[in-house]
Amino acid sequence: MRIVQYIEFLRRNMKGLVRALIVYLIVLVVFDVTLSRHDAHYIIDKVYAFWTIFGIVGCFILIKVAKGIAHLFLGKDEDFYG
Repeated sequence: MRIVQYIEFLRRNMKGLVRALIVYLIVLVVFDVTLSRHDAHYIIDKVYAFWTIFGIVGCFILIKVAKGIAHLFLGKDEDFYG
């Protein structure tokens, strides 16, 4: 039952969680900028923070598509059960 308490703690402290995740993303971008780019295997590897942005955009698109599919296939009319 500790997992339920942990989830409740995170829901109560949503602003702190969002701030921590934003700080984590900023640290990732700063770390990515400090890496050397001279031995990149692909051209896209030379773009600063590409993989961080790619991950954020990919997650956003995946969430929106999954939510749209769920509404499309799982949504019922208001009088479905009545």
